[in-house]
Amino acid sequence: MIIRYEVFDEDYVPEEILFRDGQIERIAFNLKPAEQKSRPFNMLCLGPPATGKTTVMKYILKEAPPSLIGVYVNCQIHQTKQQIFSKIFDSLYGYFPPSGTSFQKLYSAILKKGVEEDRVIFVVLDDVNFLSPKLMNDIIYLILKGHEDHEGFKAAVAGISTDAKISAAFDAKVMSVFHPDEILFPVYDFDEMLEILKKRAEAGIIGGRVSQEALEFIAGKAFEYLDIRFGIHLLKMAVISADRKSRDSVSLEDAESVFEDGRTVFFRKLISALDREDLDVLKFIYGSDIKFTSEIYEALKGRMGYTKFYEILRKLENLRLIDTAAKYEKGLKRYVVRRFRREEIFRAIEEFGR
Repeated sequence: MIIRYEVFDEDYVPEEILFRDGQIERIAFNLKPAEQKSRPFNMLCLGPPATGKTTVMKYILKEAPPSLIGVYVNCQIHQTKQQIFSKIFDSLYGYFPPSGTSFQKLYSAILKKGVEEDRVIFVVLDDVNFLSPKLMNDIIYLILKGHEDHEGFKAAVAGISTDAKISAAFDAKVMSVFHPDEILFPVYDFDEMLEILKKRAEAGIIGGRVSQEALEFIAGKAFEYLDIRFGIHLLKMAVISADRKSRDSVSLEDAESVFEDGRTVFFRKLISALDREDLDVLKFIYGSDIKFTSEIYEALKGRMGYTKFYEILRKLENLRLIDTAAKYEKGLKRYVVRRFRREEIFRAIEEFGR
């Protein structure tokens, strides 16, 4: 059995994207003006984690017409104005700007290059919700208003966000030039996850196979956690387990044997994205029987302000550590739904919390 390990990597872009035809067609339509060197439509790709947003956008960038320069920026990594525009500079020039370059010089060089190339710049801001609202507004506005500094500069922006309500964070000035097309990415259902895992196994293994029982077990766990990336990681570990035993067939036993380690990696990734205040709120939610958000805030308001609390609540929901819903109980009230078992979360916090 020969394993193509890259097929199981998180940043792997398959040749065929399953169950996202509508989203791909919509993005391609929005970019169509670039074929005639005109500005494309701006976009927001919205949906929970692991719903194909980044994979689809990277797939689209690979297929971009010559008249368009695609720039991918991961806002979890690049979190300042200087870092983000340095990444754009790198995509245009092929190297990062020298240390100490002023922002104005950096910005002017980007605009100048876009005009010289006579191509449209398409900037994808992945996980844009990790930026502060002010920084997010500044970045988008500077990109889209570049033509006012350099005539002939043409650009469009696509934001990728797990926060479906991120539009509320854009100020009026930005929305006057941004007004994005919102493209929704729903969670994959069980059958879709099963098919994605089956195709990934076929592409990643030469001279071997994954049993249907193993695939169904892994798909079931991925669907339980609503995260196809978790499923792909489990699949990779199960394939490696079979390979260590010199077998060319991945069994249910292989899949079951790697689940606990896979679960550990899954929770480590979630918890590592949280700071101390985030963890305080998460521990209170999972350790208390209080479910209404207003009552949770009352219990925590000595530690943080109202705005900060609801920012944290939204972050926990975006990471799918919790869900929130509303119901009428002497008026409309918002409440929290825990997505995981209490002991799972507390064990993860104890192991990986900072």
